[in-house]
Amino acid sequence: MKPWVVKARSLARKTGAIRLINRLRPARSYEQRAHQALTAALRPGDVAWDVGANVGLYSELFCRHVGPDGLVVAFEPSAESCAGIRERLPDCAWLRVENVALGDADTTGRLVTGADSVENHVATEADARNGAAVSIPVEIRRGDTVCGRLGRVPNVIKVDVEGFEEEVLLGMGELLASPQLRCVLVEVHFTKLEARGQAMAPVRIEKLLGARGFRTTWVDTSHLFAAR
Repeated sequence: MKPWVVKARSLARKTGAIRLINRLRPARSYEQRAHQALTAALRPGDVAWDVGANVGLYSELFCRHVGPDGLVVAFEPSAESCAGIRERLPDCAWLRVENVALGDADTTGRLVTGADSVENHVATEADARNGAAVSIPVEIRRGDTVCGRLGRVPNVIKVDVEGFEEEVLLGMGELLASPQLRCVLVEVHFTKLEARGQAMAPVRIEKLLGARGFRTTWVDTSHLFAAR
């Protein structure tokens, strides 16, 4: 993605033109192309990571496709959502739920929670300035650290972390270089990145993945699919 494209998207959002563009697009369910790309990439016996699992929709998809010879790791910083994932898939012995957020350092932080769990996110400086009403302690770990602890390199990774996509990928330096990792799907939250002062992060993310040997494709306006 070119910097001018990011700027054009920002202008379209601010002027309201993006709503008109969306109405003119062929009707399809949100994330349909992303869902199809992941489904095509998964193989029986794979190790799949669901980073930012929320209620476990993709964790369930992964469990169904990798089967009992595989492993699905759901990363979710909300303990309530982790419990929901376990309730959703009570009999899946090849599912592991990690109550942590992934990032670019092994540290601790605060999780800002909202009325809708999809709005949960690691606290930013802006949250601190605005006095975010509800936040809870959260462990933050690098993907490389977790991979070393688990002892198995993922073959497929999905990332949906509400504007912290770049930090998550920066914490996977060794992992992204592993030939065992075949594909990464990243949901890029342009509006939230811009609000954090990280408007050009989508450009850097695409370059980072390309430098690790991935071919990148935007399967829709928000999902970047990287494969090798």
